[in-house]
Amino acid sequence: MNYAGLHVLVTGATGFIGARLAERLAFETKASVRALVREVKKSVWLTRSPMELVVGDVTQKASLEKAMTGCDIVFHCVGIGGSFETCMAVNVEGTKNVLEAAQAAGVKRVVYLSSIAVYGPSLPDHADEAASLVRTGAAYGDSKVEAEELISRFVLDHSLTVIVLQPTFVWGPRSEWFTVDPIRQMAKGTWQLVDEGRGTCHAVYVDNLVDAALLAGHRHSIKSGERFIITDDQPCTWGEFWLAHAKMIGKSSLPSFPSTKSTKHPIRILERWLWKFRDWLGDHCPDTGPFRYVVLAPRYVIRKAAGLWGGQTIYGDWDLVKYGRVYSLSVEKAKLSLGYAPQVSREQGMRETQQWMTDQVQVR
Repeated sequence: MNYAGLHVLVTGATGFIGARLAERLAFETKASVRALVREVKKSVWLTRSPMELVVGDVTQKASLEKAMTGCDIVFHCVGIGGSFETCMAVNVEGTKNVLEAAQAAGVKRVVYLSSIAVYGPSLPDHADEAASLVRTGAAYGDSKVEAEELISRFVLDHSLTVIVLQPTFVWGPRSEWFTVDPIRQMAKGTWQLVDEGRGTCHAVYVDNLVDAALLAGHRHSIKSGERFIITDDQPCTWGEFWLAHAKMIGKSSLPSFPSTKSTKHPIRILERWLWKFRDWLGDHCPDTGPFRYVVLAPRYVIRKAAGLWGGQTIYGDWDLVKYGRVYSLSVEKAKLSLGYAPQVSREQGMRETQQWMTDQVQVR
């Protein structure tokens, strides 16, 4: 896709997805790229690419004015987990700030990176974008629902075009949640399959997601407010997916446990109380500075307790559903409207991920 002559801003450019998108925009599309960074010290990866770095924060609307000036397209990739207060401030109010600043600056289009989490963990079989958005009480997912509803209202009264992408589980080089952390746990012997890995994995390789984002920024025929589920469109079982990762470190098998027994595990009972305590902390303590470590402490305690109990990975209720369900998921809308066709197969993605892990990550 040729973005020659266009000025593009990427928010969340120091994150996993935003950094890869900014990098490819700079090297492949001939766009003039500007990256919004909250902390300069985290932008080392970006300095190898021909782009302009602008210090700003989506929660500080005034800081967006300079970043938006002269831009044609904004890729809004900021997304954060944590307490409800933090998720609402960044994922919802931050998105509102981006939309209002983009409208004021004369930006033509915003591509917003949402999440499949807006549908909850139990998507219906053959699910597509017509599925209802679901609030579950989970801070991250609920904030993404709130942000999408905000976008739906915003586009009714404004000329700005906003396109919503709903990626599934994003994996590949630099993915902490679905690549680096699981492989490190596999190396320690603490990563387990759920129900022998029979559940359906609808993941998306990072470059396939970036392709979808570039298409969304380029296709002028798409109606404002449209949303698109993005996957690799190559479903497999979670067992196949995780065993392919395990092979990167020489493992040929992974332990498994039945999801039905996990809910009664003593560590799961401890987990429920710790997460309740975490939610209370999130409502009464700022999720920044030294308090951040207090709020994140439950996860550390759970992992340590699990290790003492027997080295098990202790999954939350959402993860048990995610890893245990067998279902199909449609990306036909993205194919028809965006022209989306995943270019990187799972096999190729695994090879590229293994090469990156070998070069960049110390597994211990």
